[in-house]
Amino acid sequence: MGEISKQGSVSTSGTILYTGSSGGALMTKILSIRFNNPGAYDLKLEKLDYATSTTNTIYDLSLSAGDTLTDNFTYALNLGDQLIATASITGTTYYVYGIDYAVNG
Repeated sequence: MGEISKQGSVSTSGTILYTGSSGGALMTKILSIRFNNPGAYDLKLEKLDYATSTTNTIYDLSLSAGDTLTDNFTYALNLGDQLIATASITGTTYYVYGIDYAVNG
């Protein structure tokens, strides 16, 4: 079991926040995601299900200038599943925190 901590910028064409089971883990749980932008922006979060090749929109929100969105919903990602964020303008930052569960523990 290992902790995940990742941060960066969200692209207007989509950014993969995390891919499930990276580094040989059996399952990944994303426990918290935070987004921020100093300007007003639209934000979409999607989950790609690798096994079925389907993408589902989790939310699609319009946020005011300076809004910080903290998402504490737990997302379970199996091998190859992805969480993908898309912002309407540049300058949107993200932070992801979670846990990779190892095959043997």
